[in-house]
Amino acid sequence: MKRILCLLTCAVAVSVPSLARAQSADRKGGPEKGTWGAEASVGGNVAQSAGEGGSLLRFVSPGTAIVGGVAFSRISSDSRTTRNLGPDGQGMSVLFTSAFSSVAVHAGLRRYTRTGLGLRPVFGGGLLFARSSVAERSDNNVGGYAEGGAAWFFNPHVSLGVLGGLSAVRREGGWSAGGTLARLTGAVYF
Repeated sequence: MKRILCLLTCAVAVSVPSLARAQSADRKGGPEKGTWGAEASVGGNVAQSAGEGGSLLRFVSPGTAIVGGVAFSRISSDSRTTRNLGPDGQGMSVLFTSAFSSVAVHAGLRRYTRTGLGLRPVFGGGLLFARSSVAERSDNNVGGYAEGGAAWFFNPHVSLGVLGGLSAVRREGGWSAGGTLARLTGAVYF
């Protein structure tokens, strides 16, 4: 066991300088025109509620991607109310359950302002369609969104990022605007 550990340590020690040289020589890497990407996100989604989502990206240039995806969330709460029915102390307990759910589909463009590996500022926007429901009532909302943040490209195939966003949607009663501070994204490119 000690021998295997020693061999692994030596292999890593020998390969680290060559990996560092290869990465510094390839700092212009990153997704190229025609690259596809799959992105997962957690936190505030495009419809501006807490939840999870995923997107597909298609790079039309090294710095611009067409984005399409879906985000969803579900929040439920339970509350129990107890009432006394008389002087003898008998009571009745009632459980109330409420739930909010939303699904949003979005399509737009995203711009990575600096090509290459490392930290890249990200800006984008597009259209969205969201359907939300509370109890028995459902609303369809159509509008637009804008997003901004940064992504760290570890290599041409993997990135992690943080994006915030604003949206404006048309509801039954008029326009509504919202925003999120941040959602964590992870993407792979192939």
